[in-house]
Amino acid sequence: MITDLGKELRKLRIEKDERLYDMSKRIGKSSAFISAVERGDKNPPSGFEELVISAYGLIDDVANTLRSAADSSRKAFTIEPKSILERDAIGLMARRVNSNMNTLSPSELEQILAILRKKERSNE
Repeated sequence: MITDLGKELRKLRIEKDERLYDMSKRIGKSSAFISAVERGDKNPPSGFEELVISAYGLIDDVANTLRSAADSSRKAFTIEPKSILERDAIGLMARRVNSNMNTLSPSELEQILAILRKKERSNE
């Protein structure tokens, strides 16, 4: 089944009148790999969406739509914190999200998401 990221990648190729092969040359990944990511057979690796954003010069809403699509298409995330504080915050959140007993409520998750989205917009 095609993923959200796959839909966005295909949309981008159609807008640019490109084939899968053309995109593969532009971003330096094989056509087979991109196709597998689109179909959800492969998890998009960390930084994949930024590679596409950079290669196509995407900005603002288009870039953020691709980032969101990549996140929704991932089955797992690799996070490498740069400080003890980041490690502790990320670890605690992961445990809370994955725990059967101490899950974050939808309201709490919405609050966290709003904070992160606001920070992302301010970094553009």
